[in-house]
Amino acid sequence: MLLGNKEIARLADDGAISGAKAENIGPVSYDLTTNAFHVESSAQDAVSLEPGDSVFVSSAECLHLPDNVAARVWLKNSRIREGLSLDAPLYFPGHETRVFFRVTNVSANRITLDKSKGIAQVMFELVDGVTKPYSGAFSDEFSYKGLGEYSNVYEGEIEELSKQADELKTTEKRVYSNTLALMAVFAAIFTLVNVNAGFANMGVAGAASANLMVLGGFSTLAGIIGALIGDDSARKHSVPILAVGLALVAASVFVAVV
Repeated sequence: MLLGNKEIARLADDGAISGAKAENIGPVSYDLTTNAFHVESSAQDAVSLEPGDSVFVSSAECLHLPDNVAARVWLKNSRIREGLSLDAPLYFPGHETRVFFRVTNVSANRITLDKSKGIAQVMFELVDGVTKPYSGAFSDEFSYKGLGEYSNVYEGEIEELSKQADELKTTEKRVYSNTLALMAVFAAIFTLVNVNAGFANMGVAGAASANLMVLGGFSTLAGIIGALIGDDSARKHSVPILAVGLALVAASVFVAVV
């Protein structure tokens, strides 16, 4: 059975809601006052949530629930329409804690929150037959303890996704580098065919110099491509390719001069 405003006021008077304000008591709920927004290890007075962002919120009030009362935290109607969603635990009979909950921006717009306007409300229910009041990991949590051990639940999956993302980037660079290198090879072949087609007009020395220049130029280009956008293996092999290319260019100049 939900408790009405008269019983909620009695709970406050009995110390079950420390820091309570009479004006925050509604027909079947109590409007929580925001104490802080918890971003990692810091407590802030205001926060801006981009779409999909979440933040933990603590209340100014603290609960000291009797052994026959449980409490549920709900998002205020105005905040639902604004585009927020809320996740919160069920507070068991006997639980003593500050109220903590998480809000998430499920809208398409940025939402700015501060301590001046309420976000959530708490409702109280009578419970029969409780012989074992709450005594768990989050008992007496009057300061934010963070995510505790739950922060590592997805750590392995996140590391695996990061590894796969790195591998995908490496593969992408390798494919791009190999494609450019193949284009350079085909361009070199077609250039050599055209150069040697005019062999009779160039003479032996001229043809040799032209061939060396083409091979050297495209070898140098392939080495530069590997060094700039290739993976570690490509960078390792790009150095000798670049050296060969420059040597061929130098040889071409030598043959032309001699």
